[in-house]
Amino acid sequence: MLLPRDSSVFIPFRGLIWALTLAILAGLSGPALAQTEPEDQAAEAPAADPAAAQPAYQEFHDFVHFARIGRFDAAQAAATQLLSLPDLDPVKLLKAAETDPRAIDTLLLIVNRTEISTTAQKVLDVIRKGEYELRRDPARIRENIDKLGGPPQMEHNAIQRLKESGEYAIPWMIDALGNANRKALWPRIVRALPQIGRGAVRPLVEALETENGEIQRVVAQTLGELGYVQAAPYLRRLMDRPDVLDIVKQAAADAIEQIERNSGRTLPTSAAIGFTQLADRYYNEDGSVQADPRLTQANLWYLRDGFLQPVVVPTEIFGSVMAMRCTEQALRLAPDNSDAIALWLAANIRREARLGMDVESGEPNPELAGRDPSTPSDFPRSIYFARTAGPRHCHAVLERAVRDRDSAVALGAIAALHATAGATSLVGTEDYKQPLVQALQFPDRVVRIKAALALSDALPQMPFAGAELVPPVLSEALHQPGSPQYVVIDSDEENLNRVMGALRAKGATVLGGTDFYGTLKQTRETIDQVAGFFLATDAGAPDLPGAVRQIRDEFRFAATPIVLLVRPAEISSADQMAQQVKALERVDASASADEMESALRIAEEETGRIKLEPATALQLAIQTAEVLRRVALNGRTVINVDAVEPALIAALGSESEELQTKTAGVLSLCRSAQAQDAVAQAALNADRPEALRIEMFAALAESAKNNGNKLEPARVAGLIQVSADDPVMNIRTAASKALGALNLSDNRASEIIRKYYPGG
Repeated sequence: MLLPRDSSVFIPFRGLIWALTLAILAGLSGPALAQTEPEDQAAEAPAADPAAAQPAYQEFHDFVHFARIGRFDAAQAAATQLLSLPDLDPVKLLKAAETDPRAIDTLLLIVNRTEISTTAQKVLDVIRKGEYELRRDPARIRENIDKLGGPPQMEHNAIQRLKESGEYAIPWMIDALGNANRKALWPRIVRALPQIGRGAVRPLVEALETENGEIQRVVAQTLGELGYVQAAPYLRRLMDRPDVLDIVKQAAADAIEQIERNSGRTLPTSAAIGFTQLADRYYNEDGSVQADPRLTQANLWYLRDGFLQPVVVPTEIFGSVMAMRCTEQALRLAPDNSDAIALWLAANIRREARLGMDVESGEPNPELAGRDPSTPSDFPRSIYFARTAGPRHCHAVLERAVRDRDSAVALGAIAALHATAGATSLVGTEDYKQPLVQALQFPDRVVRIKAALALSDALPQMPFAGAELVPPVLSEALHQPGSPQYVVIDSDEENLNRVMGALRAKGATVLGGTDFYGTLKQTRETIDQVAGFFLATDAGAPDLPGAVRQIRDEFRFAATPIVLLVRPAEISSADQMAQQVKALERVDASASADEMESALRIAEEETGRIKLEPATALQLAIQTAEVLRRVALNGRTVINVDAVEPALIAALGSESEELQTKTAGVLSLCRSAQAQDAVAQAALNADRPEALRIEMFAALAESAKNNGNKLEPARVAGLIQVSADDPVMNIRTAASKALGALNLSDNRASEIIRKYYPGG
């Protein structure tokens, strides 16, 4: 049973969930509620909409009613009919919901805790759309601005409605301040602006770009009253503009002083530094500046033709796009600001990744790029900018990605470094060159491999710190993943065996144990890529927080998904852990394999890992073999190919003929007898396809030319037999070339010549 992440109550039995839900929902209706509802709230409840008698609204009320009494089948039918109506109006549905003061609360409970949660979420989405449309309705906003000029109660109500419209009210309020025909309203608008709240900040800071000095002054004053730190760099930039009136500059200075006083912080005196710091907060999706995560879209604000206009972007890229905008402002003021350059590059890579684009590609992707209307249609790919910026800035991007454990940004930076940087730019004692070596220990396997390939392909000839980490990662790249590898830790041996058996039945490779430390030690020694931990909440020493911390503190497991197997006594601690730790989900300790894997998939979505599909793994292995051959041919690099030899030999058993061929090409340059024998054994294997055997014999011939004969007599005898007797002439020919390259001291050539003596 998969548990909702935002649930504060853990219920281990399905039947108990329904019972609790019914009790909660029942508590939201009935006489008791009416008796306890405040009189003023009841008095202000919206009157019933006459349209509620229409079928659409009746179906909504039926849906809520049946859900409250636990008739989920009837509730599902009512909701399905409601959602299928072709003329369903989100605003009218919102007004219907408002006739029941607890309807939204009921919907939220249904979404979190019932079997009709998906349908309830769809109904809630329509209502949210109605809220959105109502908030941004220009006619409604202008009407409420006009009502600011009425008597005190009307003004109060108008301000409340404008607060509901939030950021959407600001363009029309600023427009009214610039309209001389509405001059009588100006004092009321000025008084109302700060009351809009935090949502007003982003459009207001863009309004500072106006050429109207009085509006600049009012906006600066409003931003000071609002007191949000993110306004400071915009105000500082306004102060530095030579074309701005002194009275406006003074208002901006007063606003900054007020913000500092309210926040208790000393803000940068440089607008460029202030914009860079603000960009960093947007990039990190700091709670004070991030978009509402409950919404799918967020607004960017621009002053165009004298009017504030929103550009809507997906919420997941809002922080990245705003970081780019802020760094662009910083670079306009200080073009050589290297921190701003690196942050812009990182934000652009993350933006592309969250749009679903391949950050290592430079090819146009108009379909996905079109999801971001903040960029022009011909906007180059992120790797174009990263390559142009050069290695130093790409190292800075990679440093940020390693610190944040952001796989996508790391891959974008490494791809740019791989394409443009030589050994002197990639490795060295300078601090800025260390991130690429640090990436060799990145939690994401793909990032580790890409870093190792970039370092190896540069053919570094001078020793560098971390060079010894490269061969193990290249060996890891050659390994072809089969079934997912899981680790199960549970002090209850019976449940441990049940969980391990259930996961194995799904095709996984599972390592398990009752002792946390012992199992973790065995994991380090035997599993190269852990796909997920299944950890019982009462697994013994250490306690649950200590066990999770131990896993997360190991760089290798820092982003590995964890699924807690929760027992009733640890419900509270598991709930708390799920709120605090990324990539961690919970299931009942008795959950099925399907439920455990479902929880694992949800946890995986939070890791930011690039999923390594079999085709991707194969391409990485092939690329690794190609790079290793270049390293071996060079012969002067500090990358130790001999240390990768066991993995190369193992890769000869791959199902991919291309990988086998590439691997044999590397082994042909290795000096050991084991390498030559592995290639010979593959060539002599009659079960392999003819074309592949011919490639193997060619590799054996190259090995013999480079290193002489290192084969045991029995293997040589097998080679002679194939050279002389194999029924396939192409095989005999390829084998004979390898035999000749061995340059045997005894007269084996004579044996083959005499075999073809016709007699007479």
